[in-house]
Amino acid sequence: MHTEKAFMPGLRTLMLAASVALVAALSPVPQAHAQAQAQIAISANAYGAVRKMDIELNKSMIVDLPAGVAEVIVSQPNVAAAIMRTRTRAIIQGVTGGDTNIFFLDDNGRTIQVLDLRVIEQPSMVGNALEAALARVIPGSRIRVESVTLSGDTNRVVLTGTVPTSEDKDRAQAIAIQFAGDPENVANVIDVSGAQQVMLQVTVSEIRRDVARQLGINLSGTATIGNVSLGFNSQQNSNLTSFTGTGNFPMGNLQIDATLKALENRNAARLLAQPTLTAMSGSKADFLVGGEIRYRIGTDQATGAPLYDFKDYGIKLNFTPTVKSNGTIGLMMDTEVSEPVAGDTLATRRASTTVELPAGTTLAIGGLLSERASRAADQIPGLANIPILGALFRSNEYRSQQTELVILVTPYMVTPSPLNSIPVPTDTKTISSDAEAIFLGRLEHMYGVGATGEFRSGYSGSVGFVLD
Repeated sequence: MHTEKAFMPGLRTLMLAASVALVAALSPVPQAHAQAQAQIAISANAYGAVRKMDIELNKSMIVDLPAGVAEVIVSQPNVAAAIMRTRTRAIIQGVTGGDTNIFFLDDNGRTIQVLDLRVIEQPSMVGNALEAALARVIPGSRIRVESVTLSGDTNRVVLTGTVPTSEDKDRAQAIAIQFAGDPENVANVIDVSGAQQVMLQVTVSEIRRDVARQLGINLSGTATIGNVSLGFNSQQNSNLTSFTGTGNFPMGNLQIDATLKALENRNAARLLAQPTLTAMSGSKADFLVGGEIRYRIGTDQATGAPLYDFKDYGIKLNFTPTVKSNGTIGLMMDTEVSEPVAGDTLATRRASTTVELPAGTTLAIGGLLSERASRAADQIPGLANIPILGALFRSNEYRSQQTELVILVTPYMVTPSPLNSIPVPTDTKTISSDAEAIFLGRLEHMYGVGATGEFRSGYSGSVGFVLD
C-alpha cells in the first residue's frame, strides 16, 4: 500500500513536469513569429539587391544589414523614416500612407540594400464597424469595405464583394450612406450572385352576357268627320333591331294601322389575354400588342380644322420586378386590355398595383362581378292604363348585362434556354401552295417545316410511317 501511494505522487509529478515542458516548448513560437515580423536580417548573398517590404502606419521595423552603412537615402521622408542605431542596424518607421524606397550605401559608395517600402494605413474604425454591420444585417453576403478618412469626420467608403439579390445591394448602399454621411462618399461595386431575371405572366379573363327583350305595338290612324280630318300616332323609340309585323284596319271613315315589334337578343363574349414579359430585377419592362385609335381633341382656332390625337389600345403590360432577400418577388405593375367601341371610344380593363409573392405562385390582383338589369315602358298616357286593352298602347323593354372579370399574375425566376429549345407558333405552320389552296381548299400545310427546312424542336419517341 505504501508503495502504491508513493508511486501515485511520483506519477502526478512526472505528468505535471511534462505539461510544463510542453507549454514552454510551444510558447516561444508566437514570440518568434512576432519577432520575425518586427525584425528582418539581410544576408550577405543579397548584397545590392532590392527588397519589397510592407509596414503599417505608425509602426517600426528593425533591419539588420550585412555591412556597415555610411549613408542612408530616403526618397520620401514624409512617408517613412530610417534611424541608424548602429552601422549595421536600422529602424524603419511608417510616417504616413504611401510608397517610398530607402537606399543603404557602404563606405565605398556601393549599395548594400534597397528597400522598396509601402506604408499601409490602418483600417478605419468606420470601415470595420460598417463591414460588421453589413455581415449582420444581410445574411449570405460577402461584402468587403475599404474606408479612408480624409479630414475630420469625412469618410470615403468603397463596397466590394457579392450579395444574393439586388435588394441586398441597395440595402448595403443605404447602410453605407449612414456611415459615410453622404451618397457621394460611397462607391458601390457589389456584384449580385443570385438569379435576377423575372418572367411575369398576366392572365386577364372576362365573360360577358347580354340579354334584351322587347315587345310593343305602334298604333297610327286617321278619322274623317265631314271636312275635318284627325290623326294619331304612337311611336315607341328603340335602338334595337326587332321583328316587325304590320296590319291595316279600314272602317269607313276610320283608318287604323298597327305595327307589332318583338325582339329577343342574346350576346355572349369571352376574352382571354395572357401577356408574358421578362425583365431584370429592378428594371422596368414594357409590352404592347395592339394599335392606335384617333380621337378628336379640339379645333384649330386659325384654320377651323379639327385636331386629333392618338391613344394606344390592345394588350399592355408594364412592370418592375424586385427580387427580395427572402426569395419572394416584389412587383410594381400596370396591365391593361382595351378595344375600340362605337363612338371612337375604348372599352378598357386596367389594373395597377404593387404586390409581393413567391416565384411560381399565382395571385388574383383584381376582379369584377357586375350584374345590371333594367326594364322600361313607353306608353300613351291614359290609354295605356286601360286593363287588358292598355297593352295595345304601350311597349316594354327588358335588358340584363352580366360581367365576370378576373386578373391573375404569376412571376417566375428564369434562366436562358439552349438555342432552338423553345417551340414557337411558326415551327410547324407554313402557307399552302396555290394547288393546295385551289383544289383542296387548304390555307396551310397540315404538317410543315420552317423556311430553313429544319425543325426548331424535334420529336421524342418513334416517328415515321407504318406500312401494313
